[in-house]
Parts: sequence; structure tokens; C-alpha cells
Amino acid sequence: MATSKTHYKDSSEDSSPSKTAVYRDSAVSLLLSVSCALLSALAAQFMRLSSQAGVPGLQLIFLMKLAQLIFYLVVLPIYKPKLTTEDTPQAMVLFLSAVTDNLGTIFAFLSFAFVVPGIAFGVIQGSIPFSTACVAFIFLKERVGVLDSCGILCCAAGVILVAFGMSMDDESSSRGLTISILLPIAAAFTKGPNNVIMRFLIGVQGVSVLTVMFYAQLLGTVVLLVLTYAFETPRWTMSGRTVGYVIGLCLCDTFASLFVKLILKVEKAGVVATLLTLVIPFTILLDYPFQSHFPDAMELGGITLVVLGTAVAGGRAWWVNRQKMRQKILLEKMNFSK
Repeated sequence: MATSKTHYKDSSEDSSPSKTAVYRDSAVSLLLSVSCALLSALAAQFMRLSSQAGVPGLQLIFLMKLAQLIFYLVVLPIYKPKLTTEDTPQAMVLFLSAVTDNLGTIFAFLSFAFVVPGIAFGVIQGSIPFSTACVAFIFLKERVGVLDSCGILCCAAGVILVAFGMSMDDESSSRGLTISILLPIAAAFTKGPNNVIMRFLIGVQGVSVLTVMFYAQLLGTVVLLVLTYAFETPRWTMSGRTVGYVIGLCLCDTFASLFVKLILKVEKAGVVATLLTLVIPFTILLDYPFQSHFPDAMELGGITLVVLGTAVAGGRAWWVNRQKMRQKILLEKMNFSK
């Protein structure tokens, strides 16, 4: 009888460390998410300002990738992560992650050259839950629940409202409007799958964040250099202000990209999509001082629906994930005590 009481006491005491670990991970994820959202919002503004100064879009993205490649070449000798894969399937997944990461970056940052960042992020973040759900269903056979479906539909309605609000702008040509809508949607349909793939590599298979990022930047730098000279006329002579914009763009995107991967190490892709919705209000607030733009009533209503829908779909996933983490840690400690 005494043994039973002692065991019950130990199990109760073990629940406290499990809660502490979960709350610590939650706090770290939230801090990284806020930092990532703010840096992403600033990177979008610097991208648009640099583009307005006459620097071609693909050249700017190339410079971003080059800066990140140099950063990881400096960091790799310090931390010495494993740069080889376990087998051929893992190598193929790593290559696929590099491709989708670069496609998402290209589509997203080119969209900032055609539409103000706050609206672009509204469309991107509103489309990511749907694209993520599609990938999860096709490859992981995961079905979407009722609450998740409501959140996704809310996001879709928000994206439609934003697109309709953009179409009411008399200054937009039909071609420019089409590009302004299609580029953010294309970004979402590459970023959503990329988050799932990255989560699988980093969170499930344990591949180093530095390894994943190094190969992504290496591929992106080479491909974008070719694309820059194939489709654009690079401009290497810039004013001091434009150079400042480009440096700000490279720094902000380097750390924003790194923070996203660190969040994916501890959080599921759906939860990350929810946390990064913070980029929308940050970007809208920055649109006013940087671009002298504030969304109209229809665009603002659509963005509100996007934030609400993402919060509904991702909030439930966050809560379920937290409960599973607590249960897992508690069971591990109970087994250890035996």
C-alpha cells in the first residue's frame, strides 16, 4: 500500500516538469514567431522599396540568397552539422525541400513588387491552410475535421474578398491585377507544402536546420543567378539609399527564414501557419509609413477573415499538439521512474 502511494506521488510530481517543458517550448515558439513575423514584414517593405528604386526583382532575390549562403558558409564550420543524408529517399526529400523553398520565396517576393505587402501577405497566409490541408490529405491521408474545415473556408472567403477589393482599384490593369492575385496564391501553394516537408525533415527525421538551409540557399543562388541574366538586365549601380534597402532586405529575410525553420523543429506545419499570421497586422501597420497605403473596407474585411480562419484552424491544432506533448513527456518520466 505504501509502495502504491509513493508511486502515485512520483507521478504527480513528474507532471510539473512536463508542464514546464511544454510552456517553455510554447514561449520559445511564440517569441520566434513574433520575431519572424516582424522581420518578414520588414523584408517585404524593403523588397518593394528596392523594386520601386529600379532594381529588378529576380536580382534582389538572388542577392538575398547569396547573402544567406555566405551566412551559412560562415556558420557551418562553427556548429559542424552533418551535411550528408542517411539514404537516397532522404536526399530526394531534401532536394524537394530546397526546390519548394526557393519557389515559395520567388513567388512571394515577386508579389511584393506588384501589390503592397500587407495585401500580398493576406492572400498568402489565407491560402496556406488550404494548400497544407491538400498536401496532408494526398501524401499523409490526413482528413480535415469540421472545425478545421470552417477555418479553411473562412480563410478562402477572406482571400476572395481581398481579391475583389483589389479588382475595384481603378489604377490596376487587368494584367497587373491577375499577376497580383496569382503570385501570392502560387507562393501559398509552394510555402504550404514546403512547411510540411521541412517539418518532416527537421522535426521527424532530425536533419539539422543548418543543413537544410545550406542546400536551399546553394540551389537558390545558382538558379537565381542564371534567371537574373536570362530574364532581366541586372542593375549593379545603386544609390546609397537603395543599397540600404537591399542590405535591410538581406538581413531581415536571412533571420526570418532561419526562425521559421527553428519553429518547424518543435511545431507542426499547421501550427506554424497560425503563428505566422502575425505577419499580416505587422505588415499592414508598416504599409502606411513605408507605402502610404491603408487597405480599404473590403480588403480589411477579407484580411480579418483570413486571420480569424487561420486562428480557428491552427488554434485547435496548437492545443491538440500541446496536449500530446504533455502526455508524451509525462509518460516518458513515468516509465523512467519505474
